[in-house]
Amino acid sequence: MGLRTKGLPFLVAVALAAAACSAPAHTDRDLTNGWAMLPSAAFRPPAVGQCLAGGPFSAFEQPDRAVLTETACTGPHTVEVVATGAADGTEPPAWDSDPARAAYAACSQKVTEYVGGDWHAGRLFPFLALPRPAAWKGGARTYVCGLAEASDDLFAPRERTGSLADSLKGAAPLALTCVDLDGGDLTPEGFYTSVDAVTPVGCAEDHDTEFVGVWTAPAGPFPAGPKALNATVSKACFTLVAGFLGLSETQLYERKDVYTFWDGLTQSQWQLGDRVAHCFLNVSTARSLHRSLKGLGAQPLPA
Repeated sequence: MGLRTKGLPFLVAVALAAAACSAPAHTDRDLTNGWAMLPSAAFRPPAVGQCLAGGPFSAFEQPDRAVLTETACTGPHTVEVVATGAADGTEPPAWDSDPARAAYAACSQKVTEYVGGDWHAGRLFPFLALPRPAAWKGGARTYVCGLAEASDDLFAPRERTGSLADSLKGAAPLALTCVDLDGGDLTPEGFYTSVDAVTPVGCAEDHDTEFVGVWTAPAGPFPAGPKALNATVSKACFTLVAGFLGLSETQLYERKDVYTFWDGLTQSQWQLGDRVAHCFLNVSTARSLHRSLKGLGAQPLPA
């Protein structure tokens, strides 16, 4: 040990000399002392049903910086593992790649089955972790599909306890219904020019906005520029708002007290193949709603 040699003859001589020596007392020349061989490095994905604590991560973003540890679902956690699967391809899948989109599509379907309804209509979002280059080099090919409860902005996780299984069944405690907005400057009519926070509340509580449904954009390239995206989604959500209220689009246009608001459809989300936007109706912050406006028709806003 520690010897540095320059030629084979010296090594052979050392080996022969060692062979001629008797073993010290109470030794058997077995340097491993009967130890089992150490296993090769492996990456063990968490089991389905396992909960994970930690972060940070955001909806539809690759969780590169997330540090998650296994924990009991009865304690605080941010992710609940719903499924695992094999990643396709011969190299680590990039976020904007067909293998990533295939994994996300499978994950999205598993999450919908797990909660008992389209997760897009809930305060929820999938968590997808793909094998990173170092893990891939070590032989890992498994992606992890998890589920998170969304916080107030609908794109970050909320720490919670308990399972999310069947959370959109029956009373659907995590269904997206009414929300209250907070934002930047207000127009003279009392509408925000930019929105900073979307806080889900019960429809009997003070609120200015109500979820009316989701809209899926057709396949194709991500719209070039925010104006093009806003024009496309606003028009589609306007149609959903009219139907929710029980009005024609012309009748809704004639109302000056109900507007359209939408959320979602980030570029990263689009890259994964998820082209779904949340559509809302919105009233002025100068007044507060205390019930749903579904089927309101041409009636005045409730006091």
